[in-house]
Amino acid sequence: MRFVLPLTVLSLSALGVCPQLLAAGLVLGTHSPVDGNSSQQQINCIMQQIRQPYTLQVMPWRRARQEVKMDRIDGYFTAMPHDEMNEFAQLSAPLFLENWYWFWHPRHPGPDSTDRIRYGAILGSHQADWLAQHERKPEVEVNDLAQLVQLLNIGRIDMLLADLDDFNDVALRLKIDSAEFKQRFFRYVPLGVYFADKTLQQRPGFIAQFNAATHLCASAPFALSAPEQQLILDTLLADVQQLAATPLLRQSLQQHNQPEVDLSALLLLDSQWQQQRLAEPADSVAAKMLNSATSKALQQWQTKHAERVTEVILMDQHGANVAISRLTTDYWQGDEMPFLGVFQQQSGYFIDVVEYDQSTRRFQVKLSVPVTDGQQRHIGALSIGIDVERALATN
Repeated sequence: MRFVLPLTVLSLSALGVCPQLLAAGLVLGTHSPVDGNSSQQQINCIMQQIRQPYTLQVMPWRRARQEVKMDRIDGYFTAMPHDEMNEFAQLSAPLFLENWYWFWHPRHPGPDSTDRIRYGAILGSHQADWLAQHERKPEVEVNDLAQLVQLLNIGRIDMLLADLDDFNDVALRLKIDSAEFKQRFFRYVPLGVYFADKTLQQRPGFIAQFNAATHLCASAPFALSAPEQQLILDTLLADVQQLAATPLLRQSLQQHNQPEVDLSALLLLDSQWQQQRLAEPADSVAAKMLNSATSKALQQWQTKHAERVTEVILMDQHGANVAISRLTTDYWQGDEMPFLGVFQQQSGYFIDVVEYDQSTRRFQVKLSVPVTDGQQRHIGALSIGIDVERALATN
């Protein structure tokens, strides 16, 4: 799923002597039609959350980027990660995510070919900017994706880079079977606001408040498409289920499970876990759990899948941690979907929505399976974090 802001410049006009904040959307006519009012409502929501007045103006995004570098405006959106901009500004948490795929004509051997590739792109788009950064000059640049898909369909270009949902929607509208084209996942692209370093220095704590508000105002979670989920299952599900069936994990759960547990006691333990986690005392519950035999087994399993697996968590029948491959934020997972989505459910697995880690700029999805005893009764749940880009890139 994809969420995109319209072409705008955002200006935060603080009361009194505070400086004005400007931020520009990137691409005029690049994206599929969106409801400008809905997009503006999201920005309104964010700014209301942080109690910051603002105004919107239109400005070409390349000009906005230069204006940020020259300290003449305070930021621009929607912006994709850009090495050059990282020297002058900081990218916010994603307002929207794009799911980029390569699409190519079936007569062409594909992106790995050494043959000349005739790329197509949309004028001023994120994809055109990426192609320019990587010295892949488009053969043709047009005004919208419909024109681009038609050129690919008739073989005028060999390949294009586009958001998956956008491409499928346009092909459907043109009555072109998207299955006729070859396709391959390329990457997720977080689109946010690049705030100038000078602005952030003048407003301590602003970026943290803005990032928190983006999550509060998000319109919908970002979910894997059905083919992407299937690829994750094909490559990892059997190994995860095999791990869940090991005697060590079953024994650990049977020893840890208690018939009745007071929720208030679990919440108290969860609070203590979080407090101790920051201090990291050697005798903390978390430290002892990390050094347990079961946690060591999870760590060894993760090492075998190091490129794709980011964490492994074994939870008891109440959602409390029993073993972990690395330190977790919480002790109790019982109110979260990786536990609720699989424990005592009919399905043999659960895939959560995609999460974005702002600190590492990586995308993670959690795959969970039940852990059962000899009578196939659920006694716990096993959840693994997957670096979704690396997992999908194995295709």
